[in-house]
Amino acid sequence: MLRTTLGALALAGTALTMTACGAAQAGQSALGVQSAVGNDAAEVDTPRCGTGDVKAKFGGVLDDGSGQLHIQLEYTNISDHECILRGAPGVDLTGPVDPVHGPTYSVPRIDDGDPGYLLTAGERGIADLTVLPDRSPEAWRPTELITIPPGQEDPLRIPWSHDFGVVRQDGATHPGTYVHNFKPF
Repeated sequence: MLRTTLGALALAGTALTMTACGAAQAGQSALGVQSAVGNDAAEVDTPRCGTGDVKAKFGGVLDDGSGQLHIQLEYTNISDHECILRGAPGVDLTGPVDPVHGPTYSVPRIDDGDPGYLLTAGERGIADLTVLPDRSPEAWRPTELITIPPGQEDPLRIPWSHDFGVVRQDGATHPGTYVHNFKPF
């Protein structure tokens, strides 16, 4: 009986060690925070990336044939310290006054359950913005994207540089435009 119990404890300890090593190899710390560089250097006291720590710009656009486009929003750590990107950024599209909804389209956030990750100085992370495009002449065309990192109040502004408009679905239960959590670049 004692031998069986000790064997079970040894097996459980080995499984825990292998699980912890697997998490570190996958780029995730024991704290559940992924590192952009694949190590587990995240510290409990590492601050979230604030508006003053990052700059934002549009990245690539992917058309997967679904009718939606996926635009990468790139966030670069311009500070001299590490910070954590966690959650989905706030995103508002601003443009001409829509007669029903006004000039601002607040994009819903989709929580993908990602724990966040460590962004070292100079590194980039992304948040995917999925949009339902409108290429018609009467399309509502944003002039600017305003984004706010989670937990912040000050916005970052990106001029809209795309040749398509966005279908506004303000208040829709399942809109075709939304933003996902941050992930490594």
